[in-house]
Amino acid sequence: MLVVQDTTSLHLTGCHVLPELGPIGSGNLAHGVLLHSTLALTEQGAVLGVLGLQTWARPAGTAPGPEAKESGQWLHGIDQARQVVWETAWAAGAAAPPRLLHLMDREGDVYEVLQWVQEVGESAIIRCVHNRRVEAPLRLAHAAVRAQPVLGSVTLTVPRSHGKPTRTATVEMRALTTTLRPDRAKYPHAWPLTWTLVEVWEPNPAPEHEVLHWLLWTREPATTLTEVQEVVRKYTCRWPIEEYHLTLKSGCRIEDLRREKWDSLEKAIVMYTSVAARIVALRDRAAQEPDAPATVLLSEEECAVLVAKFGQGRAVLRLTLGQAVLWIGRLGGHLNRQRDGMPGVRTLWRGLRDLTLLVEGWRVARRLENEAGSRSLPLQHLLVRQQETDLAALAKHGGIRKALLVYLVLNTFGVTNAANAPGKLKVFKKIYRTAFACEQDARRLLRNLVSGSRSP
Repeated sequence: MLVVQDTTSLHLTGCHVLPELGPIGSGNLAHGVLLHSTLALTEQGAVLGVLGLQTWARPAGTAPGPEAKESGQWLHGIDQARQVVWETAWAAGAAAPPRLLHLMDREGDVYEVLQWVQEVGESAIIRCVHNRRVEAPLRLAHAAVRAQPVLGSVTLTVPRSHGKPTRTATVEMRALTTTLRPDRAKYPHAWPLTWTLVEVWEPNPAPEHEVLHWLLWTREPATTLTEVQEVVRKYTCRWPIEEYHLTLKSGCRIEDLRREKWDSLEKAIVMYTSVAARIVALRDRAAQEPDAPATVLLSEEECAVLVAKFGQGRAVLRLTLGQAVLWIGRLGGHLNRQRDGMPGVRTLWRGLRDLTLLVEGWRVARRLENEAGSRSLPLQHLLVRQQETDLAALAKHGGIRKALLVYLVLNTFGVTNAANAPGKLKVFKKIYRTAFACEQDARRLLRNLVSGSRSP
């Protein structure tokens, strides 16, 4: 199992009432919190879920501290991952937990992290940023690995980034297994470590392109070209955490939160991060295994609602994950044209949000249908009698939009009396488009609709 960690900043300057917020960014003008996430991934890079979260704010008037001050977040992330995986394996009755491979970017290149990974007996691939002292004739790691013989030249595809188009690059790959000698002045209690440094270097880039150069610390086998290529492939599997951050900010709009208490903000972050991880998992798993059953990531109720809305006559158990993601994308505005490709994370966020509301309406419809069957009452009468306890209560606590959306679901699935359905749905859609400037008028219109009136 791959375990990837990364830190992002959440810009929450609009939350003026939260004194716990701290400065973020280089200018210390914006305020917010830092979020450090630990995700579990398959060996192919598909997101399995969130293993741990850490949120904190830097003290006001203090610039971002050196690596030693915030290195504890990476150490704690390793401990969180190990604890969750071990507890899950024990609860499932597994003989042993899966082997963990930690993936970290440059911020994780901290000597304490290298030391802790080796001490707990696990493995990692960490982007190298510090030119550490090693036990080699050239004394410094970067020069020592460059002096090693080339294991082979490989042509890689460099993805599009920062407005630059996709390109190919011919790189040389080298590896050096060496002993790191810690700086005693900086790390007085550290001891020497044995790690392998992998170098991926483009010797002759085109003038208009930036040179491709990676240095990766690892404890994985890396003595042959095939092994080095596998190390590089596994490290590229950390990209989903960047998509997870994009979904969290652009899809879930977590930075638009306006919470008045720190506890409330932390709870919202936990909920939103779970949703963001699920969206990225849906997108990646649908691309890797489009013919897998949709129930591997969606509930039976979600599958039933999607089939009822888009696939009349199709068996729920035969719904594939690829088709389900396309339908969720349609709810979010994806047109599925020939060149559109699969829905992106922003579209899936909107679609999954609407699917959640449809599932809620589906549950209300099923409950009303069951109650009507047990009491032998017409469903229209049951709706009229329960308008205060069901739809009106939902309008009060969940919003008038949600209540009317539930009512639309009831009509869509034929729960209410169909005699006045066309007229009521026409009025309903008109009310929904007006955005409900007056909530009292909207409640009155809702009561009229439920009681069977064709006009307000």
